Amino acid sequence: MVTTATGPRVGVQALRRVIAELFETFGVPPNDAAIAAEVLVAADLHGVDSHGTARLTYYVNKLERGLINPRPQIRVAVEAPVCSVVDGDNGLGQVVSQFAMDYCIRRAREAGAACVTVGHSNHFGIAGYYALQAVSHGMIGVALTNASPMVAPTFGKDKMLGANPIAVAVPTARERPFLLDMSTSAVAAGKLQLAMMAGEQIPVGWAIDADGAPTTDPIAGLQGALLPLGSTRTTSSHKGYGLAVVVDVLCALLSGAAWGPQCGGLTRDFNDVSNVGHFFAAIRVDAFRPLSEFTAQMDEMIRGLKTSALAPGEDRIFVHGEPEFEEAERRERDGIPLDPNIAEYLRTLATERGLQDKLPPW
Repeated sequence: MVTTATGPRVGVQALRRVIAELFETFGVPPNDAAIAAEVLVAADLHGVDSHGTARLTYYVNKLERGLINPRPQIRVAVEAPVCSVVDGDNGLGQVVSQFAMDYCIRRAREAGAACVTVGHSNHFGIAGYYALQAVSHGMIGVALTNASPMVAPTFGKDKMLGANPIAVAVPTARERPFLLDMSTSAVAAGKLQLAMMAGEQIPVGWAIDADGAPTTDPIAGLQGALLPLGSTRTTSSHKGYGLAVVVDVLCALLSGAAWGPQCGGLTRDFNDVSNVGHFFAAIRVDAFRPLSEFTAQMDEMIRGLKTSALAPGEDRIFVHGEPEFEEAERRERDGIPLDPNIAEYLRTLATERGLQDKLPPW
């Protein structure tokens, strides 16, 4: 979901550069720091502000406390013809995930398809970033991750599951790639954090308070729990709940990572090693049929969806990924708007780390 952000605008390249240099001050090698910064700024660029620069505080706190390994020895722990397990050695999730997705794509070139489950990792940013990488190779990409518990199961009130996103990217010919990138919760926790910083209420159906009652207060929602996709049993929350469990199975149980309540905190505490798990897959389209035929039919499907009859009062039908791609074009041109609180945090952090002269103007 694209966020309508207000605040000072920062150039994309300048923001990437200062975030990468900040990571380097914590001992992260330059190439790894550039990867982590690229993924964070990609979220901001596409309007997913809850997963961009706003998440920097999480990585900084973890690195300061020695709860993320700045120089991991990432390795393939189990290797089979199309299925592998990667051990992330508690590295930055972006760095571990880039290693795993690159490996997955290489194996898919040989075998037609490949999947990789990852253990001992951390929060990796936006899932769609990794799924989309398969598209340029003529492949369908899949990226999943589990996360620290923030979501109550249907009929429950305890935090038992993460937002556990699912991303699928599909190549096209002339249309933009199809990119589904969705949480299995009603909303990501970052949306509540942004609402809290802005002093705004949240819609009913996003979260419950500590007593299990619906709330419009983002602080009460963070103290309580997020709701599964669907919000209530009447509106099919059991489907979001079930999808979240599937993500934990593929990401955590297959890799040996932590699941649900075992995962270290993302927003509520920074005192544990997270041991997050991921799952990636790449499927080579031409292993099934000629790529040109497939992408032409994808274009036909997308145009068919977009030109179908509109509901009363509506003026456009979108396909998944389209709003984010359009927002990226605007922000690439006009700069990324940073929430004033995030901008101030970035300024303070850069000053503390001796990088005040490297801050982009805003």
